[in-house]
Amino acid sequence: MHPALVRRLPWLFAALQRGGAGLLLLVLTLPLAAQHRWAAGAVVLDTLTARPLLCAVGVAEGGGEVLVFNGQAHTTRHRPDGATETTVGFRGRAAWLLRSRVASWNDAGAVPATVTTPAQLAHFIREAARRAGLDTRAGQPFRLLGQPSAVWWQVAAFPTASPADVVGSGLGARGRFAPGPVDLVGFLLPVPKRRQPARLHLHARPGAQPFVAHVDSLRPGPGLRLLLPALP
Repeated sequence: MHPALVRRLPWLFAALQRGGAGLLLLVLTLPLAAQHRWAAGAVVLDTLTARPLLCAVGVAEGGGEVLVFNGQAHTTRHRPDGATETTVGFRGRAAWLLRSRVASWNDAGAVPATVTTPAQLAHFIREAARRAGLDTRAGQPFRLLGQPSAVWWQVAAFPTASPADVVGSGLGARGRFAPGPVDLVGFLLPVPKRRQPARLHLHARPGAQPFVAHVDSLRPGPGLRLLLPALP
């Protein structure tokens, strides 16, 4: 049974999930503190600058998923007829957006096969970022390069197109990507207190397809590598 996702925006984003053994379940909470990489409230995508260097993930206003990567922007929404529809280009608005400029990426190593929980993945990324000299308190973008064993996804929908709506188990589109290359772009979220556990927000785009989804869960599989921003 695939995980069920519950979202409350823009201030609360929680994932309640169920899955079998071996699933990497990404339980995500969006903190209230605004950072220089964060935008609380609506963001007009056409106003975003430094597009070739921009890395961003977020939730479209009224529901849907936003990914900005490699100079391209994609927004996938859930239609009333149950299908999904993707807009290519810097069009529309995001209810909230995590963003950063990344000039280049460094290979931070393979994701260990022993990583099987959200806390383990978050801890691995945070420790890798710390060793690379990155400020983990401010949150950091990251990429997962390679072909995971399995990725389960969701495109959110909201009943009244309001960011305060809650997505129930019967709303939105869900599925599992077919085997193949997947672009995985996410953020290690900032935490206001040092001892708080790290959290992630992760989006995916399969190959070169014009489709973006939030990652509910994944199995890393062998050969999945972590990329982090290179220091200036």
